[in-house]
Amino acid sequence: MRLAVNARVTSFSMGGQQRVTAEILKRLGPVETIAPSRPLAGPRGHAWEQFVLPLRTIGRLLWSPSATGPVVKRDQVVTLHDVAFLDRPEFFSANFARAYRMILPPLMKRAARVVTVSEFSRRRIAFWYGLDPGEIEVIGNGVSEQFRHYGADEIAATRAALGLPPTYFLLQATSDRRKNLAGALAAWAAALPHLPAGLELVVTGNLARTHVFGDMAPIGEEPRVKLLGYVEEEHMGPLLAGAQVFLFPTLYEGFGLPIVEAMACGAPVLTSAATATQEIAGEAALLVDPTSVDDIAHGMRKLALDASLRARLVAAGQERAKLYSWDDAARKYRELFRSLGAGS
Repeated sequence: MRLAVNARVTSFSMGGQQRVTAEILKRLGPVETIAPSRPLAGPRGHAWEQFVLPLRTIGRLLWSPSATGPVVKRDQVVTLHDVAFLDRPEFFSANFARAYRMILPPLMKRAARVVTVSEFSRRRIAFWYGLDPGEIEVIGNGVSEQFRHYGADEIAATRAALGLPPTYFLLQATSDRRKNLAGALAAWAAALPHLPAGLELVVTGNLARTHVFGDMAPIGEEPRVKLLGYVEEEHMGPLLAGAQVFLFPTLYEGFGLPIVEAMACGAPVLTSAATATQEIAGEAALLVDPTSVDDIAHGMRKLALDASLRARLVAAGQERAKLYSWDDAARKYRELFRSLGAGS
């Protein structure tokens, strides 16, 4: 294919946008990925994209899979997962939000095509940049192969490796305040007197990206909470599969990839009746108001005490997860790139 890929994002630890890029690249066939010689974040990363990357992609279509790309290059497909930095700027560091407000308006106008991951994000991108929604392509995400059914032995091995309790709710959150870590922990503390004695809360996620999201509020020492931090890829599937419930009461998402990953692993899901998460989860999750500690706590109690509800959500979630395929997403990208002259 006459295609080059802006691979700057792939040099950072695995997150949602890194996973999307990696999974699509696996399926595109031979294409050149172009990245700095060492990881570059912040102003240095943007400078590399604006001044070095265009020179290295002359005569080729460029795919920029993580929101930013060279403004001067029209022959470009940009994937913008969400516009949280515009809808909820308080969740981001001032420098990060300022850079995106400078780069994105001309990039959205000049790019050959803009892609996003949900109908929610399509509407918000169209609103902020004055684009016709019909000109924004929606290509959803998929479920990676490690997010699947796991046997008891595999779950037990991860439980032992990570020092997990026998019964736990799993909360995935990061230093991104959109993930609502403080609200979820407050809800856990409120629900705790009504929860079974052996149940604990396990929290995973990278809490170190303050250059993007700003300083976090202090995390209290709520009882029966185990902070794991970043979890290696080999353990993520069994960790999800072993959870009694997966909690994702996020305040803002353009898609919500962990929702379908948890569903594919057989974990019942609690998530937000807000932004894209309701669209992605459909009726296969328990939906709560993420701004209400009481509502999140009520959802926790309900799922902890109602085994039949958990079983219903597991069955519905596994069917829902089948709707999201990386093969299907890659096919749509390939067709888009070919329509723009990259490949036969």
